[in-house]
Amino acid sequence: MLDVIVWIFIIIFSSAFLGSLIGLGGGFLMVPLLSVLLGLPIHEAIGLSLISIVGVSTSASLNYVVEGNVDFKLGSILEVASVLGAIAGANIALYTPSKMLFIVFGFTLVYIGLVMFRGGSKEKIERLPRIGRLKMLNGFVASFIAGLLSGLLGIGGGILKVPIMTLYLDVPMKIAIGTSEYMIAITSFTGSFIYLNAGKINIQYLGSAFLASVLGAQLGSRVSLRTEAYILRKIFAIVMMLFAFIMVLKGVSM
Repeated sequence: MLDVIVWIFIIIFSSAFLGSLIGLGGGFLMVPLLSVLLGLPIHEAIGLSLISIVGVSTSASLNYVVEGNVDFKLGSILEVASVLGAIAGANIALYTPSKMLFIVFGFTLVYIGLVMFRGGSKEKIERLPRIGRLKMLNGFVASFIAGLLSGLLGIGGGILKVPIMTLYLDVPMKIAIGTSEYMIAITSFTGSFIYLNAGKINIQYLGSAFLASVLGAQLGSRVSLRTEAYILRKIFAIVMMLFAFIMVLKGVSM
């Protein structure tokens, strides 16, 4: 039991550090590592991941808020679109074969990752520019599609939130990361409550997981705030392409 708790702490701390560094929850690392490496049942791994992401996103958001790197208005608008898309996606998923969706989505992420990686010049803008109505509409539609894919494929939307803000809305990288963490906090809290209420979260692992998520997120977000935005952009692109590879493999193996 003690060995499992220690491994849970290590896995979630590492995932929380990387996630908060680039504006993700870290669930795409937590779930496979907890289920494959430790052998936790998949629903238990997802539940533990969700409750950990609450710690990650809340803890990281506090640091980004202090530095003025969270746009609450923008995040709230985009999150509404994501939630609506996720509801639609979850319903469509009941009647849609997943294999092709995983493969297409994976290759789409590769393309987005390459665009972000190649856009590596240093950012001169540190504050959020004025976003016109047309751009905001584009961002809303893109967020709805991100939520739709999230519901269809059963993945977190964090991997798409940052690219939508940086590529569609010209939001500076650090503000996009901070705002993404704020949005993830809303989504993950809802999901974790459902899993906790259904008894899918092992209470014995809860303390270790939550502590690791808070500490990892504090460290990751502090490092992020002191790192050049173009470096964070490249790190995010690499992680995105890794995630895409996992999606394609999952699709092929179905």
